Amino acid sequence: MSYDEQFVGSLAIILSIISVAIAVGPWTAPYRLRTFSALTNRFGKPVARGVWVAIALASLTAGIAILTGVRPSYADPTPQAIIDQ
Repeated sequence: MSYDEQFVGSLAIILSIISVAIAVGPWTAPYRLRTFSALTNRFGKPVARGVWVAIALASLTAGIAILTGVRPSYADPTPQAIIDQ
């Protein structure tokens, strides 16, 4: 695993933690963003909180996948590419 994979995976997990804190915490500033303001006005704050939780789950899943090295079968490096590094 290279340093850039560790950096991006860790950053995704940190974003996940921040998103959960926004969803369950008393913060109002993140709900003033244009998208979340529109969601709050149209569907209410519980739906906007649900979107924050969905963002958190997606970020956590991506971070764990990056850190564990999960990748699609077509993205496996060829043996020659490994030798050239």
